[in-house]
Amino acid sequence: MEIKNRLQAVREKLPKDLPGFTPVRAEIRWKDEEGREHEFHFGTKTVRAVAGAFLGCVMALAVCGGLLFRAWSEQEELQNYRADYGVYTERLAKLMDNNEKLQRELAQVVKLENEVRAKLKKDGVKISEENVDRTSAELDHNGKGGPSATDKLTVLEVQDEINWKRLAYKKENLSNMLLALSNTGDGTYGWPLKGGEISSFYGMRADPFGKGAEYHSGLDIAAEFGTPVMAASAGVVTEAQWNGGYGRFISIDHGSGMSTCYGHMSALAVAPGQHVSRGQVIGYVGSSGYSTGPHLHFEVRENGATQNPLQYAVPPRVQ
Repeated sequence: MEIKNRLQAVREKLPKDLPGFTPVRAEIRWKDEEGREHEFHFGTKTVRAVAGAFLGCVMALAVCGGLLFRAWSEQEELQNYRADYGVYTERLAKLMDNNEKLQRELAQVVKLENEVRAKLKKDGVKISEENVDRTSAELDHNGKGGPSATDKLTVLEVQDEINWKRLAYKKENLSNMLLALSNTGDGTYGWPLKGGEISSFYGMRADPFGKGAEYHSGLDIAAEFGTPVMAASAGVVTEAQWNGGYGRFISIDHGSGMSTCYGHMSALAVAPGQHVSRGQVIGYVGSSGYSTGPHLHFEVRENGATQNPLQYAVPPRVQ
């Protein structure tokens, strides 16, 4: 009995709540419309339950937000994919249409080229620029292929590049053949060199640096370095300077909207504003600018638009 009394005394001296763990106790009182009082008591357990429920709601909202963000990202990615696919299909359709047209045109040019070649051979006429004709024929017999599953768009792009190159060679070759079949030029302008051979004709051709097809705005006349270049007709020099891909360049105004141009020279012998006569030396053959070797680029322009020089000038070899 004495021991029990001592334990009771110790309990009474101990604090009812440990430090740092003070329990929460509160109550809410209110009166209803009839004046009766009501009480609501809550303690630590209630607070913990409310806090737990709040944290649960926060976590649920975070999870929902993450799911919504992921769904939005996937939707945006899908829209971007659809847009890219739309561009891809549109480009593919355009390439297929262009490829079909190009192959039809190429087939017609091949047929015409073969007919002209046969005619020249029958008549015993030598085709000028035999290397161009040989390259054109080789391109017709250089087809390769296989069962590769390469992307169709890539295949079409490569095919177009090859076909444009073939077409450029064939058009240049046809120009050479037609020149061999007939006398050209009406003599309006004199030949700008004494001798020389046409190395590239006016119109579509293969790029001299192997970059596909390009439009050639004049004649290229191959000759030795330093060969004198002569004015094709009397006129006034309007330009005599370096001009981009033309290199050292001269332009002569002959009146009535007509002019002649000379490019890739090694040196110039006239100045702007100077009057020159037909056959006067104006410069010297070189390989300046966009050039693979010594030659003269000769142009004829009417009101600024280039014309085929062979309509006006007669090459020495066919005079």
